[in-house]
Amino acid sequence: MTRTTAYPLTIPADKKTINRFRRFTGRAEGLSISFESHLLGDKIEFDEANGTLVLRRLPQLLNDQLKRASA
Repeated sequence: MTRTTAYPLTIPADKKTINRFRRFTGRAEGLSISFESHLLGDKIEFDEANGTLVLRRLPQLLNDQLKRASA
């Protein structure tokens, strides 16, 4: 009689890939922000000294809404 033992299949996680899907989120006083961590340093710049974010290449819909609101 052959006896088999079931071992769970495990695949080691690639930290670089996992971090790509991590999100930064925050909400306060009517403002809600959420973005994927890989955008930090590219589309989003964090100025730690001033506590500010600089957003680059905004989504077109958001860009259009902001233009209409400032007109």
